[in-house]
Amino acid sequence: MDLIKLDIDDGIATLRLDAPPVNAIDLPVTERLLATLLGLAETRGIVGVVLTGAGKAFSAGVNFKVVPTYDADRKRAMVRNINHMVGVLYGLPWPVVAAVNGPAIGGGMVLALACDFRAATAGARFALGEVTAGIPFPAVPLVVLEDTLDAPTRRDLALTGRAVDAAEAQRLRIVDTLVEPSELLVQASATVRQLAAAPGYATVKAQIRAPALQRMKAIVASDDDPMLTHWV
Repeated sequence: MDLIKLDIDDGIATLRLDAPPVNAIDLPVTERLLATLLGLAETRGIVGVVLTGAGKAFSAGVNFKVVPTYDADRKRAMVRNINHMVGVLYGLPWPVVAAVNGPAIGGGMVLALACDFRAATAGARFALGEVTAGIPFPAVPLVVLEDTLDAPTRRDLALTGRAVDAAEAQRLRIVDTLVEPSELLVQASATVRQLAAAPGYATVKAQIRAPALQRMKAIVASDDDPMLTHWV
Protein backbone atom coordinates (compact mmCIF):
# COMPACT_ATOMS: atom_id res chain seq x y z
CA MET A 1 0.00 0.00 0.00
CA ASP A 2 1.42 3.38 -1.03
CA LEU A 3 -0.30 5.37 1.78
CA ILE A 4 0.45 8.56 -0.17
CA LYS A 5 -0.20 8.75 -3.90
CA LEU A 6 1.45 11.44 -6.00
CA ASP A 7 0.33 12.37 -9.50
CA ILE A 8 1.85 15.24 -11.45
CA ASP A 9 -0.09 16.56 -14.42
CA ASP A 10 0.97 19.68 -16.33
CA GLY A 11 2.86 21.01 -13.32
CA ILE A 12 0.17 20.40 -10.71
CA ALA A 13 1.08 17.79 -8.11
CA THR A 14 -1.90 16.02 -6.55
CA LEU A 15 -1.09 14.39 -3.22
CA ARG A 16 -3.69 11.88 -2.05
CA LEU A 17 -3.75 10.41 1.44
CA ASP A 18 -4.55 6.74 0.87
CA ALA A 19 -4.68 4.86 4.17
CA PRO A 20 -8.09 3.15 4.29
CA PRO A 21 -10.64 3.41 5.68
CA VAL A 22 -10.33 7.03 6.89
CA ASN A 23 -6.75 8.06 6.08
CA ALA A 24 -5.78 8.10 9.75
CA ILE A 25 -2.25 9.18 10.61
CA ASP A 26 0.21 6.70 12.08
CA LEU A 27 4.01 6.43 11.94
CA PRO A 28 4.18 4.91 8.43
CA VAL A 29 1.86 7.61 7.08
CA THR A 30 4.04 10.36 8.57
CA GLU A 31 7.18 8.73 7.15
CA ARG A 32 5.67 8.44 3.69
CA LEU A 33 4.14 11.92 3.62
CA LEU A 34 7.34 13.54 4.88
CA ALA A 35 9.43 11.75 2.26
CA THR A 36 6.96 12.70 -0.48
CA LEU A 37 6.91 16.36 0.54
CA LEU A 38 10.70 16.55 0.75
CA GLY A 39 11.00 14.97 -2.69
CA LEU A 40 8.35 17.29 -4.10
CA ALA A 41 10.17 20.34 -2.75
CA GLU A 42 13.15 19.37 -4.90
CA THR A 43 11.11 18.63 -8.04
CA ARG A 44 11.42 21.00 -10.97
CA GLY A 45 8.49 22.12 -13.05
CA ILE A 46 5.91 22.17 -10.27
CA VAL A 47 3.49 25.11 -10.34
CA GLY A 48 1.25 24.09 -7.44
CA VAL A 49 -0.09 21.33 -5.21
CA VAL A 50 -3.50 19.85 -4.41
CA LEU A 51 -3.80 17.82 -1.20
CA THR A 52 -6.80 15.50 -0.80
CA GLY A 53 -7.89 12.18 0.65
CA ALA A 54 -8.85 8.88 -0.94
CA GLY A 55 -12.34 7.49 -0.35
CA LYS A 56 -14.85 9.40 1.77
CA ALA A 57 -12.44 11.04 4.23
CA PHE A 58 -9.77 13.71 3.97
CA SER A 59 -8.09 12.44 7.15
CA ALA A 60 -9.48 11.36 10.52
CA GLY A 61 -6.29 12.49 12.23
CA VAL A 62 -4.12 10.37 14.51
CA ASN A 63 -4.90 6.66 14.41
CA PHE A 64 -5.98 6.12 18.01
CA LYS A 65 -6.25 2.37 17.47
CA VAL A 66 -2.54 2.10 16.76
CA VAL A 67 -0.58 5.08 18.04
CA PRO A 68 -1.33 4.61 21.79
CA THR A 69 0.29 1.17 21.53
CA TYR A 70 3.63 2.61 20.36
CA ASP A 71 6.61 2.51 22.67
CA ALA A 72 8.34 5.77 23.63
CA ASP A 73 10.80 5.71 20.72
CA ARG A 74 8.06 5.30 18.12
CA LYS A 75 5.96 8.03 19.71
CA ARG A 76 8.93 10.40 19.62
CA ALA A 77 9.59 9.50 15.99
CA MET A 78 5.99 10.25 15.12
CA VAL A 79 6.03 13.64 16.87
CA ARG A 80 9.25 14.57 15.07
CA ASN A 81 7.84 13.46 11.72
CA ILE A 82 4.63 15.43 12.25
CA ASN A 83 6.56 18.59 13.12
CA HIS A 84 8.85 18.20 10.13
CA MET A 85 6.19 17.29 7.54
CA VAL A 86 3.79 20.05 8.60
CA GLY A 87 6.62 22.57 8.47
CA VAL A 88 7.63 21.43 4.98
CA LEU A 89 4.02 21.57 3.76
CA TYR A 90 3.54 25.05 5.23
CA GLY A 91 6.71 26.29 3.54
CA LEU A 92 6.18 24.96 0.01
CA PRO A 93 6.78 27.90 -2.35
CA TRP A 94 3.85 27.20 -4.68
CA PRO A 95 0.09 27.59 -4.24
CA VAL A 96 -1.16 24.65 -2.16
CA VAL A 97 -4.91 23.94 -2.07
CA ALA A 98 -6.59 21.40 0.19
CA ALA A 99 -9.46 19.57 -1.53
CA VAL A 100 -11.36 18.46 1.55
CA ASN A 101 -13.58 15.59 0.45
CA GLY A 102 -14.80 14.47 3.89
CA PRO A 103 -13.92 14.61 7.59
CA ALA A 104 -10.72 16.49 8.46
CA ILE A 105 -10.23 15.80 12.15
CA GLY A 106 -7.34 16.67 14.47
CA GLY A 107 -4.15 16.18 12.49
CA GLY A 108 -6.24 16.00 9.33
CA MET A 109 -7.57 19.49 9.98
CA VAL A 110 -4.02 20.69 10.68
CA LEU A 111 -2.91 19.36 7.28
CA ALA A 112 -5.78 21.22 5.60
CA LEU A 113 -4.92 24.42 7.48
CA ALA A 114 -1.27 24.08 6.44
CA CYS A 115 -2.39 24.54 2.84
CA ASP A 116 -2.88 28.05 1.42
CA PHE A 117 -6.56 27.68 0.58
CA ARG A 118 -9.27 25.09 1.21
CA ALA A 119 -12.06 23.88 -1.06
CA ALA A 120 -14.52 21.46 0.54
CA THR A 121 -17.61 19.46 -0.24
CA ALA A 122 -20.80 19.72 1.79
CA GLY A 123 -19.91 16.44 3.49
CA ALA A 124 -16.69 17.79 4.98
CA ARG A 125 -16.38 18.15 8.75
CA PHE A 126 -13.66 19.81 10.77
CA ALA A 127 -12.65 19.29 14.40
CA LEU A 128 -9.68 19.60 16.72
CA GLY A 129 -10.31 16.54 18.87
CA GLU A 130 -7.09 16.55 20.86
CA VAL A 131 -8.83 17.90 23.96
CA THR A 132 -11.28 14.99 24.06
CA ALA A 133 -8.58 12.44 23.19
CA GLY A 134 -6.31 13.67 25.96
CA ILE A 135 -3.35 14.27 23.62
CA PRO A 136 -1.65 17.68 23.28
CA PHE A 137 -0.73 19.31 20.00
CA PRO A 138 2.78 18.86 18.63
CA ALA A 139 4.61 22.19 18.55
CA VAL A 140 4.57 22.85 14.78
CA PRO A 141 0.84 22.09 14.31
CA LEU A 142 0.21 24.50 17.19
CA VAL A 143 2.04 27.21 15.23
CA VAL A 144 -0.20 26.46 12.25
CA LEU A 145 -3.30 26.91 14.38
CA GLU A 146 -1.98 30.20 15.75
CA ASP A 147 -1.08 31.46 12.28
CA THR A 148 -4.24 30.47 10.42
CA LEU A 149 -7.19 30.66 12.84
CA ASP A 150 -8.41 33.78 14.58
CA ALA A 151 -8.16 33.64 18.37
CA PRO A 152 -11.89 33.09 19.17
CA THR A 153 -12.20 30.29 16.61
CA ARG A 154 -8.99 28.65 17.82
CA ARG A 155 -10.12 28.82 21.44
CA ASP A 156 -13.57 27.46 20.62
CA LEU A 157 -12.47 24.51 18.52
CA ALA A 158 -9.35 23.59 20.48
CA LEU A 159 -10.97 23.74 23.93
CA THR A 160 -14.30 22.11 23.08
CA GLY A 161 -13.26 19.60 20.43
CA ARG A 162 -16.58 20.18 18.71
CA ALA A 163 -17.01 19.41 15.02
CA VAL A 164 -18.22 22.00 12.53
CA ASP A 165 -19.82 21.20 9.19
CA ALA A 166 -18.65 22.66 5.91
CA ALA A 167 -21.09 25.57 5.99
CA GLU A 168 -20.00 26.68 9.46
CA ALA A 169 -16.38 26.12 8.51
CA GLN A 170 -16.87 28.53 5.63
CA ARG A 171 -18.41 31.11 7.97
CA LEU A 172 -15.39 30.72 10.25
CA ARG A 173 -13.06 31.16 7.24
CA ILE A 174 -11.65 27.67 7.66
CA VAL A 175 -13.04 26.85 4.21
CA ASP A 176 -12.74 29.23 1.28
CA THR A 177 -15.01 27.53 -1.25
CA LEU A 178 -17.79 24.92 -1.13
CA VAL A 179 -17.79 22.64 -4.17
CA GLU A 180 -19.82 19.73 -5.47
CA PRO A 181 -17.97 16.43 -4.97
CA SER A 182 -17.66 15.82 -8.70
CA GLU A 183 -16.01 19.22 -9.17
CA LEU A 184 -13.75 19.26 -6.11
CA LEU A 185 -10.44 18.31 -7.71
CA VAL A 186 -11.20 20.30 -10.86
CA GLN A 187 -11.90 23.41 -8.79
CA ALA A 188 -8.85 22.90 -6.58
CA SER A 189 -6.59 22.53 -9.61
CA ALA A 190 -8.13 25.59 -11.25
CA THR A 191 -7.50 27.59 -8.08
CA VAL A 192 -3.88 26.43 -8.00
CA ARG A 193 -3.36 27.48 -11.60
CA GLN A 194 -5.04 30.85 -11.07
CA LEU A 195 -2.88 31.60 -8.03
CA ALA A 196 0.27 30.39 -9.76
CA ALA A 197 -0.27 32.94 -12.53
CA ALA A 198 0.70 35.73 -10.11
CA PRO A 199 4.45 36.30 -10.59
CA GLY A 200 4.97 37.34 -6.98
CA TYR A 201 3.12 34.45 -5.35
CA ALA A 202 6.14 32.60 -3.93
CA THR A 203 7.76 35.82 -2.69
CA VAL A 204 4.68 37.18 -0.94
CA LYS A 205 3.79 33.78 0.52
CA ALA A 206 7.28 33.54 1.98
CA GLN A 207 6.95 37.05 3.42
CA ILE A 208 3.64 36.51 5.21
CA ARG A 209 4.64 33.09 6.53
CA ALA A 210 8.22 33.98 7.48
CA PRO A 211 7.65 34.45 11.25
CA ALA A 212 5.73 31.18 11.57
CA LEU A 213 8.22 29.29 9.39
CA GLN A 214 11.12 30.57 11.46
CA ARG A 215 9.45 29.20 14.59
CA MET A 216 8.76 25.88 12.87
CA LYS A 217 12.34 25.50 11.63
CA ALA A 218 13.68 26.28 15.10
CA ILE A 219 11.43 23.63 16.66
CA VAL A 220 12.53 20.98 14.17
CA ALA A 221 16.22 21.93 14.36
CA SER A 222 16.37 22.01 18.16
CA ASP A 223 13.93 19.16 18.83
CA ASP A 224 12.26 21.60 21.22
CA ASP A 225 8.79 20.17 21.65
CA PRO A 226 7.37 19.56 25.15
CA MET A 227 5.31 16.72 23.69
CA LEU A 228 8.52 14.71 23.27
CA THR A 229 8.82 14.48 27.04
CA HIS A 230 5.27 14.89 28.36
CA TRP A 231 3.34 12.63 25.95
CA VAL A 232 5.66 9.65 25.76
